[in-house]
Amino acid sequence: MGTDVAHETGTAEAERDTVLAAALAGHPDGHFFAFGANGLFVPMPASVELGGHRVVEGARSALDLVVPGEQQTVTAAWYRMLAEGAASCQVHPLSSPDQQVTLTFVNVTHRHGVYLGFVTGIRGDIGSAVLAHEPIKPRMITVRKDATARFVAADPGIEQLLGWAPADLLETRSLDLVHPDDRDRAIASWLDLMSAPPGAARRVRLRHLHRDGSVVWFDVTNYRHLDDPDQPHVVAEMLDISDEMAMHEALRANEQLLRRLTESLPLSVLQIDAERRVVYQNQRLTNAIGARIGQQLDDSHLASTLPADRPTVDDAITAVLTGADDRDIEYSYRHATAGVRRISASLRALTSDTGVVTGAIICLSDITEDSRLREELKHQATYDPLTACLNRASTLAALQESLHRHAGAGVAVMFIDLNAFKDVNDRLGHAAGDHLLAFVAGRLRRAVRDTDVVGRFGGDEFVVVCAPVAGPDRARLIAENLVAALDDATLETGGDVLRPAASIGVAWAPTGATTAEALIARADAAMYEAKRARTGRTTMALAATER
Repeated sequence: MGTDVAHETGTAEAERDTVLAAALAGHPDGHFFAFGANGLFVPMPASVELGGHRVVEGARSALDLVVPGEQQTVTAAWYRMLAEGAASCQVHPLSSPDQQVTLTFVNVTHRHGVYLGFVTGIRGDIGSAVLAHEPIKPRMITVRKDATARFVAADPGIEQLLGWAPADLLETRSLDLVHPDDRDRAIASWLDLMSAPPGAARRVRLRHLHRDGSVVWFDVTNYRHLDDPDQPHVVAEMLDISDEMAMHEALRANEQLLRRLTESLPLSVLQIDAERRVVYQNQRLTNAIGARIGQQLDDSHLASTLPADRPTVDDAITAVLTGADDRDIEYSYRHATAGVRRISASLRALTSDTGVVTGAIICLSDITEDSRLREELKHQATYDPLTACLNRASTLAALQESLHRHAGAGVAVMFIDLNAFKDVNDRLGHAAGDHLLAFVAGRLRRAVRDTDVVGRFGGDEFVVVCAPVAGPDRARLIAENLVAALDDATLETGGDVLRPAASIGVAWAPTGATTAEALIARADAAMYEAKRARTGRTTMALAATER
């Protein structure tokens, strides 16, 4: 609470006397205190007749009497009292935070030379706690040294900074207080000053040893006054920069930790600024793209990215640097010796305190082997390993997609069952049967269009999905191509010649008119009809079109 507030008469002096008299008469449990114009407590004047009322002791000001958070309430009341002569507020005492009491200030300087305050309505004693404070050390001290760098005088504040009283340092070499690792730098700076003209100054940052063995950093500026005829000397201004150097050291340690961490990670790490200039990169990244610190990340560094993936990379970098979004992408690039590699990239924006994008961190991970394994697993889950056709689930999924994708057209399904396949297995063995299945699958794939799907439905059954197909007549023509492909086929295995025979059922439906299972069932029924009416090696039957 300050002392520069001009207070007016406000409430008349007689009325202020009445406020004090009423408090003394009406509140025998009140706690009273006196304070000066600066708000700090002063001894209670003998002129104030308190009778049996208690005087608050142990506190510095009224702020020490209330719970944290109510100091502003007390301060506001104090200012009102200065302006109006008297003021009250409701507060919670520190000794009993659950109670609400009345704190009143009154200006009685006209009668007692002080301001008075009193707390009323409290049960028990008023508590106080002196607010903790930390002694303030000087940041700069001045010392004097002779031409041999011995102390001849020092500010008293040197004891607070280095633990040595000025008298303890007289005739002591200033070099003896410098940390051993900094003494060469201190000597070089002193010799430079000695060779400088009168009045010159030299500045150096040195660690000094505290009397207790700890280290204190000083920014020392030595001023050369050795030409003073009465008392040649050097004046040294010593600024304590320990806090600054501690922050620098903490920052350096954090930077070292992050750099060591990025070097140990199995990732390539790159930091760029908002203009795509390289700010930091670990060794893995350097080996990968060959960029240098300060160089802009441009086409020369991204040229190895496969052309199909280059737009993805460029769009991701642009999105992060414009604040649009963080990105996680995959792309491929051609390594000089290892061939095509697959990369997973995580791009994260860096921002200032105001939210402006200042750059980005990019982490690159080689996932070539993982990608290959993923593709292998996907292939295993999609394709039949013996025939390289789609498996049953994938065939149904492809059919379902075709029924919804080709609007305004139709989809044809051919259900193919090999005749007498069991006899081949029984007579020639399962190896010959497998050979025959793979052979038939190849013939079927060559007989259909590139957009059509050939799937192994199970055992010796195949399903061909054709889309788009204009109508049943077009579906029949495709099926006839399959019949011809199998009729002309012969296979030699183990000295035996096999001629594959099959029954084919064909079903057609407009897109969106049925389900995959229903269309397969119609083709399956037509296949059995062809099997019953078989007249040659391969027969075909067309299911009736549902309307």
